[in-house]
Amino acid sequence: MADRLDDLDYYTLLGLEPNATADAIRDAFHRFALKYHPDNHAGGDPTRLARATQIFRRGAEAYRVLCSPDSRRRYDEALGRGERRLTAEPEAAARKPAPAQSINRKAHPFYKKAEQLLAAGDLPNAKLQLKIALGHDPQSGLLQGKLAQVEEQLAARKR
Repeated sequence: MADRLDDLDYYTLLGLEPNATADAIRDAFHRFALKYHPDNHAGGDPTRLARATQIFRRGAEAYRVLCSPDSRRRYDEALGRGERRLTAEPEAAARKPAPAQSINRKAHPFYKKAEQLLAAGDLPNAKLQLKIALGHDPQSGLLQGKLAQVEEQLAARKR
């Protein structure tokens, strides 16, 4: 039996129109994350946690692709060919290690504050909170990846 998740394109998964703005994408992902983030399902049924994690990862993938103008353009082209996921990443992205999906207890409050600031659109202070979190957990791929995303968004604002 095929997984229904595989039938959804990134726009449908996040509840977006194909002409959505960067702000609409961010807002949609925030709503999506409130529902599917694994932390919201911790301590419950392990099957539901696993499914929420799977859905959240796909949504995070969608967010990363749709937030980058180049990736979004390539995705739209792939979608026109019937491909629902962007599988071929540029060489530089392919060399990036996959982020670990956990952070330690000391870094967690700073990560949560950064998430709140991101939801409010305060990128500079979110970046600061992520740097503090990395000071407590310098090996966290999750924190490194999130900081890279925030720095990319800040750079895009300056262009």
